[in-house]
Amino acid sequence: MSGKDTSLMLLVAFLVIAALLLMNQKMGKEIKQLKERIDQDQKLTKDIRRRLLELIQNNQDIDPAVVQELMNISALLEIKQDTKALFGLAKIIERLLKELYQDDPDLQAQKKNLSFSDYLQHALDKNVISKEDFHLISVLRIIRNEEAHEINVHKEQSRVMAAFVAGTSFVLVLSRLIRNKIRPKPAALS
Repeated sequence: MSGKDTSLMLLVAFLVIAALLLMNQKMGKEIKQLKERIDQDQKLTKDIRRRLLELIQNNQDIDPAVVQELMNISALLEIKQDTKALFGLAKIIERLLKELYQDDPDLQAQKKNLSFSDYLQHALDKNVISKEDFHLISVLRIIRNEEAHEINVHKEQSRVMAAFVAGTSFVLVLSRLIRNKIRPKPAALS
């Protein structure tokens, strides 16, 4: 082997080692970013579950059937089924909206088969929900529709979190409105 061949082999070996070191460094950064993302996802999931549990435990206004559904949602979050959990939350909200507006002549006159979107728009029109929350619940409704019709739905964690926060708050608002609607009014004093 000549000196020229040895130099060429050393150069190739040096380039291979340099490339491997760069790849290793890049993989290290990617692994670190992935770990940070997992930690953030776990923190968000824990925060959402904490909110759900507070909602379940601290509110007498919520129907027992809704409480059971909220507990199922919490279990879905535990096993990283965020969009399925949002599906369940949307189902609760739609049911509560239907219950709240079942006798509303303004809404019933619109059309025969009302959709979640119709009920949500009516809640906005009646100032039961703010415009900001309306949009967040609309995101929840869209995710629900995707979950119902598509396979392996994944959404950005910030959207999931925002939809959950708005959704859980709206469940409480709707539950209180329904409870006050059903609760008999005190008799007037003569």
